[in-house]
Amino acid sequence: MTARIDPKRYLQLGGVAPAHSFNGSTTLAYLQSKGFGDNYLEQSRVAVGRGAGQDFVFEPGTANYCDFCARPLMGGEFDLLQDGRERCVTCSRTAVTTHEEFVLLYQEVRRNLEVIFEIQFNVGITVRMENAKTIARRTNERFEPTAGFDPRVLGFGSKTANGYELYIENGSPKLPSIQTMAHELTHIWQFRNWDESAIHAKYGARNHLFIYEGMASWAMIQYLYSTKETDFASREAAHTRARQDEYGAGFRLFEERYPIRVDGRVLRETPFKHKLPL
Repeated sequence: MTARIDPKRYLQLGGVAPAHSFNGSTTLAYLQSKGFGDNYLEQSRVAVGRGAGQDFVFEPGTANYCDFCARPLMGGEFDLLQDGRERCVTCSRTAVTTHEEFVLLYQEVRRNLEVIFEIQFNVGITVRMENAKTIARRTNERFEPTAGFDPRVLGFGSKTANGYELYIENGSPKLPSIQTMAHELTHIWQFRNWDESAIHAKYGARNHLFIYEGMASWAMIQYLYSTKETDFASREAAHTRARQDEYGAGFRLFEERYPIRVDGRVLRETPFKHKLPL
């Protein structure tokens, strides 16, 4: 019979009492002041613990939302960025600020995509962090900040004469950076594996964005669920379903054909397995 160890007594290390100099409450307060105790890892564990199935309800226009994670903003507990974006405290704590952090995160997302969807990129990709104005200019978008959640392009993937490029908005928190990388890497996979003329012949050239953006939106949300980012995935899914543009309409088409798996189990059927996905 295996003896059970009381987790509350783990510091006794086999019967030895903790040192008198160890102050548990002070240590806890210090760790919390450094962001531990309310970070994206804890949010994932809490979300899994209380179980999926409680869908997030997105109510556009009725409250202030973080422009990165769509979490409702309470009182004055958020950061107002110079360009008008509003960022919750949790997102500010996890902002990707260094080149090293950015590179490691990109490599992690790329590996996870290959495992989750059973794909291979097998191509060099130039990855860059750029400011929001550059991203908007390169994607012919215009960002107008409001009190609510402001959808915008956080990055883009492109195929050029020099190869493939991936641009991500700098200063973004970890989870929005992850979702953008998953979305844009899906586009690069499409560029590598789809015959655009066949896609247009099947669905019509006018529906190009519904197919390409719909699948990329589906992939990023499924990625978040598959990596146990349940709370963030639920908010992003609710927001995307509510969108009336090609992203939202395309996502609804793909979700109907490939229902989102929220339990983290292995995916048997995905649009990555089909040259004509719908």
